[in-house]
Order: sequence, then structure tokens, then C-alpha cells
Amino acid sequence: MPYENYWVDDRTLIVSGDFFGVSTGLHGGWKKVRYAFNHTVDDTFSFSDPVEYLRKVAGRYGLKSYFGLLTSVPMSNLSVKSCGDVTAFVTAGVKNPNERIGTINIIAVFDCRLSRAAMLNAIITATEAKTKALIESGYNFTGTNTDAVIVLCTQKGKYRRYAGPGSDAGKMLWSSVIEAVKESLAKW
Repeated sequence: MPYENYWVDDRTLIVSGDFFGVSTGLHGGWKKVRYAFNHTVDDTFSFSDPVEYLRKVAGRYGLKSYFGLLTSVPMSNLSVKSCGDVTAFVTAGVKNPNERIGTINIIAVFDCRLSRAAMLNAIITATEAKTKALIESGYNFTGTNTDAVIVLCTQKGKYRRYAGPGSDAGKMLWSSVIEAVKESLAKW
């Protein structure tokens, strides 16, 4: 069942809920959060202080407990794909993997309980799925220098100990991310 507690407001995707998660993005790490967001920066964005910019975006929406990501990809490129207990929210844009233009951000919501090891493994699985989608889409690199992944779980329902691509949770994530990355890239 797709995760439905999200909205897109102009340049920002906001996913809401009562999550335990891990993020590779700015202010990442482990924590309980109420929100995850992905925000498209505008021409006034300065790379000198992205953390402060992220805080300002969160403040604009009144978000207190969150993980946030920044992207140059417009929200019109957002792709949302679900498989079973997993929903992947992806913005993908690439020009050159070594330029600052473009990024691939993935927010994966698991509507279940995950072990901490599974949550870390989900980052690897999402990254591998992203790589497969890039290669199948004709690119010869595995990502850009600003890609990030957020893994969130609702901590309700079935307990899943693993999230590698051979596990049930990993297969759902794998499928969702590949589809979402390909669809978002096609819009780029």
C-alpha cells in the first residue's frame, strides 16, 4: 500500500508521520522525526552555508523534527513509486557526476518495523538500485557527488530484520527505487 502522508508545495516535498529514521544528508544520522523533506534550491542558493539554508526551509514550514535534503532538480521531476510496504520518493537529475548540477535524492518510507541493521542495509540497497537504474538509462556512472538517502520506518506492523536486495523488504525497495529513478530521469 503506498504511503500517502505527503504533499508537494511549490519547490518542496514534505513526508509526514511518526518515524524512526537514518539519513545520509545534511544533519543526518539516526533520530525520531515527524518529517522528511526534499527542497529544490533556487538561483539565490549559496553553497557556502547549505545547513543554514536547510534550517530556513524547515522554519518556513514549521518543521521542528526532520531530516532534510536539498536538490537542484525541480519537484515536477518527483517520482513516487510503491511496492508492498515500501514507498520511494525520488528526484533525479544528472548532467555530469562531477558537477554541482543535478542530484539524486531518495526518501524511502517503510510502513513496517525495521532493525537498525536493516535500515543501514536499506541505504546500500537503494544506492545499488539507483546505480542499476542509471546504467539501464544509458549513463556510465553510479551517481552524482551530492546524492543522499533517507530511510524512514513507521515502526508499525511486520518486523523486518533485513533489507538487502535478497530480502522481502529489500526486494520491495529495489523495485520502487529503480522505477522511481528511471521515471524521474526521463523527466530531466
